[in-house]
Amino acid sequence: MSLVDLTRKQPLYDQLFDILRDKIQNDMAPGDLLPSERQLSQQYGLSRTTVRLALDSLEKMGLVTRRHGKGTYVSDARHSETDLALCYSFTEEMRRLGKTPKTQVLSFSQEEANKSVSSALGLHLGATVWHLHRLRLADDEPMLVGHTYLPLEMFGSLTHEKVCNHSLYDLLESEFGQTIKTAEEEVRVMTARAADAELLLIPEGSPVLEISRLTYNAAGRIIEFTRSSARVDKFKYHVIHSRG
Repeated sequence: MSLVDLTRKQPLYDQLFDILRDKIQNDMAPGDLLPSERQLSQQYGLSRTTVRLALDSLEKMGLVTRRHGKGTYVSDARHSETDLALCYSFTEEMRRLGKTPKTQVLSFSQEEANKSVSSALGLHLGATVWHLHRLRLADDEPMLVGHTYLPLEMFGSLTHEKVCNHSLYDLLESEFGQTIKTAEEEVRVMTARAADAELLLIPEGSPVLEISRLTYNAAGRIIEFTRSSARVDKFKYHVIHSRG
């Protein structure tokens, strides 16, 4: 394993992060104990502060778990993360994992669709939509925060009470006769904005997964547009491809 290069422009803790990440992914197994901060400091000729920053980054990425008084261990990310590919219904997916889902409705209001929202929903600019802002939690731990937009013309009788007390998809199907057929998602790695970071209990600027979702009914019409930010240490994306 190569040592850090003092001549490189990349910060030393980033270089150590890369070295340790490669070691974790290629040479270690879940549950393995990493060298102590003192040992890493001596091995790579770095300050304890630099080593601590690298370990902090590994922990934020869900690659290691730090146990007070015991050390730093390789995480079993296969079992600690939620598969976004299965997360069509957050509530159902959390229950499947044995977790208790919870949704906090932060706001629910009517507003005029901006260019991004109107384009996503196939509406004219300024059309009235419902805007639902929610924080999703599992076992009281924040997982993702999202903004959902629905055409008012289709779901005019939605109320704050309804969206607080029922699954949104259950409401769309049971009260409005919508058969939810498919959902199309785009996932990108972004940095957390201050407001989202505060809700997710992570530092501002931390990496998050930005998920844009379009939901189609049986007639092929887009009935929902949601943009969410999810904690990278709590989610993974697992896809299986097959031929023919």
